[in-house]
Amino acid sequence: NTGHPHTHVVLRGRDDLEKDLVIAREYLSHGIRERAAEIVSMDLGPRSDLEIEDRLRNEVSQERFTSLDRSLLRDVDEAGIVTAVGEDSFHQSLRAGRLRQLKNFGLAEEVAPGKWQLAEDLEPVLRRMGERGDIIRTLHREMTQSGRAGRPLDYAIYDPTDSRAERIVGCVVGRGLSDEAEDHHYVVVDGLDGRTHYVDTGRNEIADGVPRGAIVAIEPKSVEPRPADRTIVEIAATNDGRYDMNIHMRHDPRASLDYTAAHERRLEAMRRIGGNVERGSDGKWIITPDHLEKAKTYERAQAKLAPVVIETLSRLPVSRQIGMDGATWLDRELISNEPAPLRKAGFGYEVSEALAKRQRWLIQQGLMQIEGEQVAYRTNLLSELRSRELARAGRQLSKELGLRYTETKSGERIGGTYRGAVELSSGKFAVSEKSREFT
Repeated sequence: NTGHPHTHVVLRGRDDLEKDLVIAREYLSHGIRERAAEIVSMDLGPRSDLEIEDRLRNEVSQERFTSLDRSLLRDVDEAGIVTAVGEDSFHQSLRAGRLRQLKNFGLAEEVAPGKWQLAEDLEPVLRRMGERGDIIRTLHREMTQSGRAGRPLDYAIYDPTDSRAERIVGCVVGRGLSDEAEDHHYVVVDGLDGRTHYVDTGRNEIADGVPRGAIVAIEPKSVEPRPADRTIVEIAATNDGRYDMNIHMRHDPRASLDYTAAHERRLEAMRRIGGNVERGSDGKWIITPDHLEKAKTYERAQAKLAPVVIETLSRLPVSRQIGMDGATWLDRELISNEPAPLRKAGFGYEVSEALAKRQRWLIQQGLMQIEGEQVAYRTNLLSELRSRELARAGRQLSKELGLRYTETKSGERIGGTYRGAVELSSGKFAVSEKSREFT
């Protein structure tokens, strides 16, 4: 799922004497690769000079960090100058060509004939360019696999750290691992804005359970303190800067045990990860005046691990929602006072067509009327659609369970045995079973 064929080698962690297996870091970084290259050379024969020359020629124009760049950086003198001079005419021509290409990238400048000044950030910039190239190839692959590659595409790499980053809504085209070593995941979203977005979700597998074609909303993870942090500060301010569950419940007698325990867990998480919150010798938490700033620092650290929040708006593709007898995402968009903005390109065009077809279906079902230029939906449209779908699902489950289905009224207390959950277009519902009936 990385787009690159690769092999996993799993080591037991014990040597032949049953002691800890210790491998030098340098050998893990370079030695294993060199040994593998030697074995391949023994089996297939060494690379020919022509193959080596072709690879080096290809590196001249590459938008990534190459072995030619590594060689140039190694030869930079104390004044920060490097020349195109190489071990022979072939390597000299390669270095000269690469330096001219780096100049085009704005990463090198010829300060005198044959003498070049390299940018201080040459390596990180080229590595970012290489990553961007990998991302574009990933987007092409995912769009091709989803059957969407035939239309004009506008690619965008979502940066949640950008202060201008906005909420994006679209359908999931693909997902996978962008970096196995760092356990970084990505998701590709075909947006309502007509662009295809690549989103790095960090060490966050929240998109793994979302099927392709599902409608999602993605936005940057907030780094602001949570309401729980403000509650802790408020309570501690009246208790000499101390907090625990007992203090909380004395301060607010209405607070439940679960509610106060959640605040304790919040402090424990901050202590364990950030190490900037501690308990006193009496077991009470010490809440300092800058606690909210500490909470913000903790949230920033968490945002680096999981930089975005993904909300699943519908697990059904829009094509399946058009004739669905349930409350769909399309219906919620139709009656919303602030529907998501659509650009009539890409997925945005697909959704605009689906909305029009859904309206025609609602008219046929008597749930919507058009009078002149006015559109009138039934007042209880969503609840009516939800009831229809629940009744249909109830009849189907009734046959499978051999029990009578009873519909639950809003606010009604439910008792019984939990038998699982069902995913419907109206949402996710729990199945609660009694001796002769279920809901």
